[in-house]
Amino acid sequence: MNTAEVDLDRLVDYEREYRSVVKRAQVTGDHMIGLCPFHDDSKNSFSVDLKTGRWHCFSEDIGGNYVDFVAKMNGISTKDAYKRIMEDYHVEMPEKEKPAASRRSYSMEQYAFEKRLPVEFLRDTCHISNDKERKDQTTYMKIPYLKEDGTEATYRKRFAGKEFRWRYGSSGKICLYGEWRLPQMRQSGYACLVEGESDTQSMWYMEISTLGVPGASMFKPNMSDQLQDLKLYIHQEPDQGGETFMRKVIQGLREGGFIGKVYKFSCSTLGGIKDPSDVFIKFGKEEGAAKIQKLLERAEEIDLAEPDVIPESIKGAPVNLRQPEGWIYSDKGISHIDEKTYGPVMVCRTPIILTQRLRSLETGEEKIEIAFKRDDEWHRAIYPRSTIFTARGITVLADLGCTVTSENAKQVVRFLSALEAENIDIITKADATSSFGWQPGKRFIPGHDKDIVLDIDPSQKGMAAAYCQTGSFDKWKDTMQPHRERDKFRFILAAAFAAPLLRIIKQRIFFVYNWGSSKGGKTAGLKAALSAWGDPERLMVNFNATQVGLERTAAFYCDLPLGIDERQLAGKNQEGLEKTIYMIASGTGKIRGAKGGGLQTMRQWRTVAMATGEEPLSTDTSQTGVSTRVLEIYGGPFETEEQASLMHQESTQNFGWAGPEFIEHVLKVSEKSICDKYDEMLRYVMSIAKGKSGSHVAGISAVALADAMIDTWFFDSQDAPEPEVDPKKEEGKDDEKQITINQESWNRAKRMAASILQEQIAAASGDVNENAVQFITDWVISNKAYFGEKAIGTCLGTMSESGNVAYIFPSTLNQALTKAGYSPRKTLKYMADNGLIATASEGSDSKQRYSVKRRFDGRSCRFVEFKIGQFSEKDDDIESEADKYEQESFTDSDGFMSVPEGMEEELPFK
Repeated sequence: MNTAEVDLDRLVDYEREYRSVVKRAQVTGDHMIGLCPFHDDSKNSFSVDLKTGRWHCFSEDIGGNYVDFVAKMNGISTKDAYKRIMEDYHVEMPEKEKPAASRRSYSMEQYAFEKRLPVEFLRDTCHISNDKERKDQTTYMKIPYLKEDGTEATYRKRFAGKEFRWRYGSSGKICLYGEWRLPQMRQSGYACLVEGESDTQSMWYMEISTLGVPGASMFKPNMSDQLQDLKLYIHQEPDQGGETFMRKVIQGLREGGFIGKVYKFSCSTLGGIKDPSDVFIKFGKEEGAAKIQKLLERAEEIDLAEPDVIPESIKGAPVNLRQPEGWIYSDKGISHIDEKTYGPVMVCRTPIILTQRLRSLETGEEKIEIAFKRDDEWHRAIYPRSTIFTARGITVLADLGCTVTSENAKQVVRFLSALEAENIDIITKADATSSFGWQPGKRFIPGHDKDIVLDIDPSQKGMAAAYCQTGSFDKWKDTMQPHRERDKFRFILAAAFAAPLLRIIKQRIFFVYNWGSSKGGKTAGLKAALSAWGDPERLMVNFNATQVGLERTAAFYCDLPLGIDERQLAGKNQEGLEKTIYMIASGTGKIRGAKGGGLQTMRQWRTVAMATGEEPLSTDTSQTGVSTRVLEIYGGPFETEEQASLMHQESTQNFGWAGPEFIEHVLKVSEKSICDKYDEMLRYVMSIAKGKSGSHVAGISAVALADAMIDTWFFDSQDAPEPEVDPKKEEGKDDEKQITINQESWNRAKRMAASILQEQIAAASGDVNENAVQFITDWVISNKAYFGEKAIGTCLGTMSESGNVAYIFPSTLNQALTKAGYSPRKTLKYMADNGLIATASEGSDSKQRYSVKRRFDGRSCRFVEFKIGQFSEKDDDIESEADKYEQESFTDSDGFMSVPEGMEEELPFK
């Protein structure tokens, strides 16, 4: 029985088959019910139609026909289930018919019929023959490629359906088709260049001197050497493939140094005709030859010296690219050329092109910038190559509005790969960075990027857009000039220009914190400073942000001021606030793991963090590192509330000019000369420091230097002096210009530095350990009634007879220190190192203990022996030394404090 005629409903006894596996089967007419064999069934949930064999389990809601039932019962495919049913009922399955080799077979005779060429011509003139594949005996037409000396270079196989295959090992051996006819072509003085063998053979039959190029990409520059004595006529077919062929051949001739004349012609001008083979088929040998000869007479000459003019594919595209072979991109989208019909097949409705290759300055990785047209507008995006050139990755473009799906992703990737290969000489390569600030090659973003592309996350585009310009530079200067008479405003404004100097002067990050009561103009002063670089309202952030958010913002605004408003938004979380200060001041982000393994690129930055608030940023219990990193300025930078209100308005009307202009001046002078000026300012500020923190001295010096620079370059009524050329520069090298600052600007910056320095606390006062010891002293003195055997209430310890030593119970002291916010362990270690408490070594390991044994109330107890009298003497010594230092200082000729004689070696620089 033939399976094609099998009717399962007539062949299979459904009742018998189902009864054999279904328990408690009950049949009523043509219907059966019973327990489902596919699960533990206690009710008759399994139903069968005995006429059709279809079944259904109402409990699991599954079902199907008898083939599905057999497949599910035996855990096999439906195909195998069908075979088993046929075997059970003794139905023979015929062997599957194998595809005949004749389906691919193709002969010279068939080809001759299609092209209207005589078989004898193809065999004798073109050396074509029939051959067979060894594996399946498929017949193919063999097209030999002979070299000029007549020897075979390689051959090409043609099968049915226009299927071509090169002989195995043909790579590097393919030559021009018809190369063996070059001697007679040189006698005629010209040669036509056409694409493919069939057009070449038709031209030969019409007795026209012709060479064939097997494909557009197969014309190599070295082929030009054999064509130097010929006048060349290149045929261009009327499609995108014809444009590619013409461009590739011209490019090869140009690169190969061809010096003869080159023309182009097209058979399409004859009306509805694609190529020379069509001309021959339509008009015959004689008339076809005459028409092509006329086309050659009217051929357009090509100047190989002129660069390629690439036709505009899409109007308004960011870059004009060549169409890759086999593809078309236009306003309608991306299409692939069908190899059989030669017609376009739509792949993607969105035109997507490549615009730039970007090399990351931070990691060295290469990314691709793409552009796509959506809603009549061009949009750009930057992605890693692994995203753009993989089918799985490129679907991310769907989120931007591109019509890329999992179905067409592979085709889109193939198009973009072909587009890059075809335009590798046009698609420019540029450096990319993910942050602002100094870049390699003395480049700076914003304003002096020199072709650096900002590669940022879409969420950061708003932040980047804040660095823009509006109004005018002169109006900005007119707005700022009157307020610079006040030292606080002057210092805050100059701090915004100190940020890009940190890299040059090798200075670490610091904070400038302006605090005080409301309505003092603190926010207005911050906006004025940030307006030097861009829109102050968009550049400013606040303390109501996560540490990760501030970290990414600081890394993005590298070498630029970081404006943080409203300290009170951080709430009472002093510990979290101090952690944020440490994080920003460290200049290095948190180390994080990457999703694919390894580590993410660690963020780094340099900045001057400018903050405002109504409360101090550090407290007595703050770690010393916090106070040393923060320059605190108390009070508003404006005299009246009206001035501050006016600055709020004016700072948003003229902004973004001063910062880039400042960098322009910095780039013109030697970095060494800037460092020398910084050292000079540092020496002065250090000379009047009077025990102030070295970190504060360095930060104030940096801001004072920036103030002197902007006063000379921007605000001085006289023209800024020209930079001086270093006379010590070696001959033959570029002149290195030295920075020149007006003396009046320098003196004013020094007065400002002295004024701000006075507001900073002394180094000892800001030390958390010193504060902790002072706390213990105050705590002991204020609780004297609770010391001694006759203490009233809770006993804290005892005192010596002289009162110079307090013996404190360790647990009580630890509790008091912890409650006050100090670290007991750190404080005791500091006091032991400075001899303020007695220590004892006990045990075999001689471990140092910060408590001693002493009899109290008739028993041996442990006490922290605090030498309170010695601490008071230490305070007296510090004050005496400070007075001595002040008396030894003297004033220079300009009225400023200078370094006392003999103390130069104590300065922290050479």
